[in-house]
Amino acid sequence: MKPIKGDMETQKVLRPIQMFRVNICDRAIERAVSVLKSGYVGQGPVVDELEKYFKDVSGAPYNVTVNSGTSALHLAVILAGVNRGDEVITTAQTMMATSHAILMQGAKPVFADVQLSSGNIDPMDIEHRITKKTKAILVVHWAGCPCDMDEIHSLARRHNLMVIEDAAHAIGATYKGRPIGSISPMTCFSFQAIKHVTGGDGGMLSLLNEENKIFASRLRWFGIDRDQRKPTLLGEHEWDVTQLGYKY
Repeated sequence: MKPIKGDMETQKVLRPIQMFRVNICDRAIERAVSVLKSGYVGQGPVVDELEKYFKDVSGAPYNVTVNSGTSALHLAVILAGVNRGDEVITTAQTMMATSHAILMQGAKPVFADVQLSSGNIDPMDIEHRITKKTKAILVVHWAGCPCDMDEIHSLARRHNLMVIEDAAHAIGATYKGRPIGSISPMTCFSFQAIKHVTGGDGGMLSLLNEENKIFASRLRWFGIDRDQRKPTLLGEHEWDVTQLGYKY
């Protein structure tokens, strides 16, 4: 890369940005070191801090941190009530994790066409793919450009379908002035290594419903309800696990 012309002060301000390379600022490194020194290297107070902060990003009142965007997608598919034999209309213009989240529930991804101009799922190609087995529509905001959410939600309401957003590329994006994360019942974000906001890995499930938030918080840790756990005389906690959970 050729050096930027101009005086030295200008060159200091206009440093070249390395494309396709993770940029970790010194402040992020300091925060990571402080977490390692704190003794909370799993789910601790910094996770709670992130979830509270993320409300301002997603516009969603409830945000559940997980270990990957794929985990967020899987939890969203579960919350949508998708089960074995069901169908979910989605797009093939995405990383395979989007479809894997559907397959993990024993359901079938049904691919709709995409718009040539945006790479996003085409609302006009969704309706004729809806069958009695269709349970949800899972859209992907390709390259961070929001899908046509008004048209998609109109379709979903007519056919009583849940809408899930894969917003792995779309942290900070808006649709008609509304943050991505505040529009559909469930929106999934990614902090994977090469995303524009990274935690090395990780994800966030943004939710509009408190009941879904409570359910997702249990599912992400083996079905354990951390808020309702009770200590025993031995100092261990008593777990009342009533459903299958995951190490998310």
